Amino acid sequence: MTNQHIGFIGLGRMGTAMAHRLLDAGYRVTVWSRSAGKADELVARGARRGDRPEDAIATGTVFSMLSNEEAVRAVFTAERVAAAPEGFVHVNHATISPEAAREFAALGGGYLSAPVVGRPEAITAGNLTVLLSGDAEVQAAVAPMLAALGKGVWDFGTAVDAAPTAKISVNYLLIHALQALSESITLLQKAGLDAGRFVDMINDSVFPGPAYRGYGEAIATGTYSPPGFTTTLGLKDLNLALSAADELGTALPTGPVLHEVFTTAVEQVGADLDWASIAEVTRQRATGSR
Repeated sequence: MTNQHIGFIGLGRMGTAMAHRLLDAGYRVTVWSRSAGKADELVARGARRGDRPEDAIATGTVFSMLSNEEAVRAVFTAERVAAAPEGFVHVNHATISPEAAREFAALGGGYLSAPVVGRPEAITAGNLTVLLSGDAEVQAAVAPMLAALGKGVWDFGTAVDAAPTAKISVNYLLIHALQALSESITLLQKAGLDAGRFVDMINDSVFPGPAYRGYGEAIATGTYSPPGFTTTLGLKDLNLALSAADELGTALPTGPVLHEVFTTAVEQVGADLDWASIAEVTRQRATGSR
């Protein structure tokens, strides 16, 4: 247990759950969100409410979980970072491009890329996975805080763009899993078979784990709300993967097909539904409807 003072910026479902974990570990946490009301439950538990981002940054060590790199850019401006205390550290949990990670690190201070794998319920259960890269000394300084967030930290080295590349690759893999489940379950249901039983079977044999269980059940039952991760955010991460591939000069053959499916899902199924709802694009096409 510690009474060290840290900041946390970005209080969506993920950020709120992470801030709760830090409070549980005994840290004094100053929180800030663009929507002030999102801090209420954390303040009720003893967190300090920041009136502006500078209040969290002033702690000297700030964690952020913002929706995308544009949001990170808007909060962590060059002026705010320059005015931060000596030894300032920013641990960025957002899924962003490798290029943006290099940009944020160049602002100064100690910057770590720390995207995460897991939903809010995984955080609450202590099962969050953190992918980490950046300066080794800064990593060591925040290691106890990261350990409080979940079950494991995977070190991808000192290059700040390494962990973002790893996280983009994880999400690209999940995107394929979603489409594979969509097609397999559609085929199964067209044959009149029990999709729930199929999901139980694959989780007991070839694909045990939270991805195929959770997303499989969502697709089998058509249950996409409340979302754990929206289709809009999924499209954002797919675009990050395609952009990273372009930067590295490598081809992702299925990328354009997945991009068309996600774009259609955002426009025609529901931008704010869970990203498993891309299955409805396959379902609609299987029945000849649009």
